Amino acid sequence: MFNNIVHGVHGYTHYKGGAGHLSFVMHRVSGLGTLLFLSMHILLESTAHYAPHLYERLNAGLRTPIALAAEILMAFLVIFHGVNGYRIAYFDLFHIDLWSLPAAPKAARATWIVSLLLWFPAFIIMLLHGLHVI
Repeated sequence: MFNNIVHGVHGYTHYKGGAGHLSFVMHRVSGLGTLLFLSMHILLESTAHYAPHLYERLNAGLRTPIALAAEILMAFLVIFHGVNGYRIAYFDLFHIDLWSLPAAPKAARATWIVSLLLWFPAFIIMLLHGLHVI
């Protein structure tokens, strides 16, 4: 069993090259990042009802440049996860032939481009708002 775990971790950490593998790893990282963010968000928002004094202190701690950078990064992770998930579902449901070697790297690169194009306006808006609040 331990060998299976080591082999699985090695598959994630051993870079095989290309946009497809990078998208594979980023899909997992963005999913875990989204899970972490949502867990922290639920815990923070629950303090608004159960411990309002703690909510204000925690919320004030989020008005820092580091928190702003993390929030902007989180926006990209959510967008990328959604776009890449759409690509995976589309290929699996409608065009299994697009998983072939010549087509898959192009689609992975397109996923990165679409994600960046969707994220860039959010980046500008979040940065301007964050600089105003901080």
